[in-house]
Amino acid sequence: MLSLYSRLRLTPDAIMLFNSSTYSIDVVSYNIMINGYVKIGDIENARKVFDEMPTRDEVSWSSIIGGYATSGQLDIARYLFERMPEGKNVVTWNSMVVGFARNGMVGLARRYFDEMPERNLVSWNAMVSGYAMNGEMGLARELFEVMEERDVVSWSCMIKGYAMCGKHLDALKLFKEMMKEGKVRPNEITMVSVLSACANLSALDHGEWIHDYIDRNGMALDDDYNLGAALIDMYFKCAAMESALDVFHSLNRKNVSSWNSLITGLGINGLASDALCAFEKMQRSGIKPNDITFLAVLNACTHGGLVEEGRQYLKKMYEVYGVQPEIKHYGCMIDLLGRAGLLEEAEEMVKRMPMKPDVMVLGALLGACQIHGNVEVAERVKNEFLELNLQQAGCHVLLCNIYATADRWADVSRMRDNLKGMGIKKKAGSSSVEFDGEYR
Repeated sequence: MLSLYSRLRLTPDAIMLFNSSTYSIDVVSYNIMINGYVKIGDIENARKVFDEMPTRDEVSWSSIIGGYATSGQLDIARYLFERMPEGKNVVTWNSMVVGFARNGMVGLARRYFDEMPERNLVSWNAMVSGYAMNGEMGLARELFEVMEERDVVSWSCMIKGYAMCGKHLDALKLFKEMMKEGKVRPNEITMVSVLSACANLSALDHGEWIHDYIDRNGMALDDDYNLGAALIDMYFKCAAMESALDVFHSLNRKNVSSWNSLITGLGINGLASDALCAFEKMQRSGIKPNDITFLAVLNACTHGGLVEEGRQYLKKMYEVYGVQPEIKHYGCMIDLLGRAGLLEEAEEMVKRMPMKPDVMVLGALLGACQIHGNVEVAERVKNEFLELNLQQAGCHVLLCNIYATADRWADVSRMRDNLKGMGIKKKAGSSSVEFDGEYR
């Protein structure tokens, strides 16, 4: 009964049964309770049960150490790990690798990985995933290449890592290598990452092949993997709007991700009014909007020049829907105001934001200053911008262009000297084209 309650996450019922038991409670029952608390994120009560145990086994130690590692309390995890009886099992070592990697400490994760007395496939996948999720794709690939065994998790971690780092060509190439090797079949997680790469490369032919593969292999589009949402996003970004809408309407269960993909896609394709109508339909369907929904809505307002609507949605985010605006939402609104020539209002919003502006926010405002030739606002923004000491060429170049348009060549020269002095170089742009079935 305890095991059933734990699997179903009915923790209060498990606690009641555990506390009311008239039988001698064995180590298995204690372990079930620890795991139950860990699953719901209640590490404090998990530790209380652990401390009360008259005897502990490897599962007890693994569960509590894994709980602390997963929750990011790595100092306590290390403390317990170092005091665990000899003969530490591979599960506990894996928990430490995963815990450090998830918290960005890949160096420490690799140290534990290298010191492991034995490793299994989970160990290798944990380290590869750790490097990938932290953008260390070179190191991830080195490990991936020397793995004696690879499963779908191994391939998916690498493909997802490349997609997240913007290395979309590498993601597609690795997927092709996976399919050519033929030892492992891709799953829904793999396909979501591959579709993301296709979307960012506007690789419609590849995306359509992926869609056909999904259909032929009976993969569900409307489950928690958000495969349907990824397909919708891909088709919209490839300007295949009819196909995107067909996928959306075919979904039996439309979750927040599929609605977000629809609203985003309509907005980026210039259908701002349709995007806002979709948002209203989403609410009527009973789906609660999240932060990504409002980013999609504000982006639609930006593409459609709908200033008043943008103001209202930003205001309603927290007041009506309880969603706290983040810097990305303010950046979108500042871009909308700037494009409309409302530079003073945009500048005031930058000052009133509850967080410091980043390069995207200031870049949006400076871009608007360039469009409208407003040197005064650009001058005021410059002080804020330079305080951030950003090694980003974009904003420096925008300031140079603004000064050049105003025939302030001395200021242009000074800004260029600053660029050289700070060692900032503007990266050359690049794009991909399809040639003989390959993207180069």
